[in-house]
Amino acid sequence: MARERTLSEQAFEQFPQALVIVDREATVISLNEVAERLTGWAQRDAAGRPAADILEVRTETGVNLCAPNGALRRALRLGTGINTHFAYLFRLRTSDDPVRVSYSVSPLRLKGKTPDGAVIAIHDVTPELETIEARDALMLAASHELKTPLTTLKGLSELLLDFDLTEAQRRELLQDLHGQADRMEKLIGDILAVSRIDSGRISVDLARVDADDVIKHVCDEVRPMLKGRTLTCRVPENLPAIMGEARKLHQILVNLLTNAIKYSEPGTQITLSAHSEPSAVRFEVSDQGVGIRREHMPRLFEKFYRADDPAVRRTSGTGLGLYIVRSLVAMLGGQVHVRSRHGKGSVFIVTLPRAETTARPRARVAAVAH
Repeated sequence: MARERTLSEQAFEQFPQALVIVDREATVISLNEVAERLTGWAQRDAAGRPAADILEVRTETGVNLCAPNGALRRALRLGTGINTHFAYLFRLRTSDDPVRVSYSVSPLRLKGKTPDGAVIAIHDVTPELETIEARDALMLAASHELKTPLTTLKGLSELLLDFDLTEAQRRELLQDLHGQADRMEKLIGDILAVSRIDSGRISVDLARVDADDVIKHVCDEVRPMLKGRTLTCRVPENLPAIMGEARKLHQILVNLLTNAIKYSEPGTQITLSAHSEPSAVRFEVSDQGVGIRREHMPRLFEKFYRADDPAVRRTSGTGLGLYIVRSLVAMLGGQVHVRSRHGKGSVFIVTLPRAETTARPRARVAAVAH
């Protein structure tokens, strides 16, 4: 019996959900460690108190778990279990926002049919809801951003079909069609990349990568996007190889250059440069664009984040590019930083381990404003 009691106690303490046991009067008897963390109440303080003192849990319609008509009283009165899939837990001992939870109430019987108490299981559903909300946000962003190029493609194709055009006019329209198709391809690529990153389906195959070759291909790829801006690529002789993956480095640099082009006016300078450091290779993408306000820096690499700034909002985008950059840099064991002055431009700095370096620096993201 003693061994069974010990196992039961361990199971109660180690259960992954918050558990609160109450008697038939809805007075707290015990709660496990997860419940202590979730409610802010320690076992010694909660025991002997009414459950309503420590559990302010309301459904979306405002029904309180511990109210006379709530799930706990009904379970104790009727002897039937009750499940609620979505509710809010208000932590009255702290100033934190309500926690989104699901809960169940199960009657406990020692003898007979009348419940002698109940166990309340509370599950923090915030991670699951955040996943659903992120998926919905991704779909909304994708549909919104795809609508513009699709509308343009439809209009341009109608012009080509319905009007007699000169060769020069046809060529101009076809170039516009090609540009819109490129935009759609980039957007779809970003969406797929985010999906693979978030699901953990991106593998890393580290190998020796000649960064100068990647930089040359990247610069060639983005030059058609410049439209009046100037791109300078600076690679020193004998630039060391990195330990990484060519495709991921290519995507990192293309995303940073695309970002620089998007937020820079025609006639300005964009520079991609590489520098050798003792244990790493440093890549810098600088522009003379709109820059970043100090208050926006901490959230710059968040998924879907776009600064609430007119200069930014004028330009279409999903807020996925820098999130992808941060994720890929971290996978390659590197670091990413940004320096920026609002109205003056930005410099994004990525450092990746050199091929001959065995120790890989811990990945981190930092944002610094001047």
